[in-house]
Amino acid sequence: PYEKGLSTLSEEAELTRKTVVILGSGWAAHALMKVADCNKLRLIVVSPSNHFVFTPMLASAAVGTVEYRSMTEAVRAANPMINQFLEGKATSVDVKKQTV
Repeated sequence: PYEKGLSTLSEEAELTRKTVVILGSGWAAHALMKVADCNKLRLIVVSPSNHFVFTPMLASAAVGTVEYRSMTEAVRAANPMINQFLEGKATSVDVKKQTV
């Protein structure tokens, strides 16, 4: 996103940003992605799916009342400034070593 000109950060700001790894693309992850200030945080999202589904509307989609595309949102659409999206699953988290 930054190379596309959406935002330019100074070298100092880039070095001082904290990295936040978001696991999954469910309700909490989606809410965090929407409000995170990517000028202060470096967001890395790891999820087996690249979209969020508004699950309460699934029944309506099944019977044709609502189109499926109107109840999903791509991860990048939630916040285009996300630094990296990795399609996959986290198999372990080591908090002390700060690794996923």
